[in-house]
Amino acid sequence: MQIENVTIAGGGTLGSQIAWQTAFMGFNVVVYDAFDKGLEASKSAHKKYAELFKKSRGATEEEIEQTLSRLSYSTNLAESVKDADLVSESVPEDMEIKKIFYKELAKVAPEKTIFTTNSSSTLPSDYAAYTGRPEKFLALHFANGIWDTNVGEVMGHAGTDPEIFDRVVKFASEIGMITIPIHKEQNGYISVQHKICSLTKFPIMKALIKPG
Repeated sequence: MQIENVTIAGGGTLGSQIAWQTAFMGFNVVVYDAFDKGLEASKSAHKKYAELFKKSRGATEEEIEQTLSRLSYSTNLAESVKDADLVSESVPEDMEIKKIFYKELAKVAPEKTIFTTNSSSTLPSDYAAYTGRPEKFLALHFANGIWDTNVGEVMGHAGTDPEIFDRVVKFASEIGMITIPIHKEQNGYISVQHKICSLTKFPIMKALIKPG
């Protein structure tokens, strides 16, 4: 399953971070937001991340230009997902809003598209029935400041296809995350409160947290 084109639904703080990191790692990214204001905020954040990456992460001007060239923005859901191999949802943490979003997404997304939720307080099974493709739906959860706390928690539900689960684990690794596969659906995922570089100082964390 090839993943080249990614749509980030939600131009808020974490959605914008996921979009930037994904584009920086070589994927084509569309940021979708229902409101122009959300997209403008995401564009502004990306300008800040460009400077951050140059000043503190050693990114070259060419890498930044290439990252920006791989980013696009839209308030049209159908246009945003027409080529999507994977959608990462970071819409407001409200169950009804998310259910409505998935109903609309199911109508316009290609059959190939994998749906992932970044929700931290709800479960994939809360939305699976609304996606139109429960076998291709699961959680890929990020922590705020994803290039420092670079953890990607992957959690499916009872109906998630194991091949899809494994592909999302691989994708999280491809965008620079240390992946934590979670094989039992549960609230809260695994709480990671420190930067991964601090966690890996401890042998037990080295054993538990490994790239996908």
